[in-house]
Amino acid sequence: MFTTRQTPTAQGFSTSTLVVAGPWFQGHQFDTLPAVVVGPFGGPELADEATTVLVWYFTLGAPQPGASVQAMFPHELTRLDDTLTTMHSDTFRDIARSLRRGRFAYDDGDALRAAVRQAWRERTGLADADPAARHTLHRN
Repeated sequence: MFTTRQTPTAQGFSTSTLVVAGPWFQGHQFDTLPAVVVGPFGGPELADEATTVLVWYFTLGAPQPGASVQAMFPHELTRLDDTLTTMHSDTFRDIARSLRRGRFAYDDGDALRAAVRQAWRERTGLADADPAARHTLHRN
């Protein structure tokens, strides 16, 4: 019996999804690194039509278009079983600090900044980790 494998789509990777993927530099793809989805390439207004997603390779430093923020095809991404709320606290702290120092093209980082603020509230007990609220937060 054969099973059908679903091809991943950009719509399947919502903002703040943790992934691993190989960043590109001068036409060469490097080994995989952890990253967080910034959102659909082209911004939220093109979410339904997007074929790629922007990811931030947070271990490469503060967000910078091209260097640590890149557009990736969904088949290049592997989803992690972790969230901003449940990930290691040192890594989360590094993400929150680096996010403030970096920049995104246009307003691409706004939804990610909101997701990091919400995760901080949940981690510190200032907000409930409500699954319904989290689902709303992660929708593109």
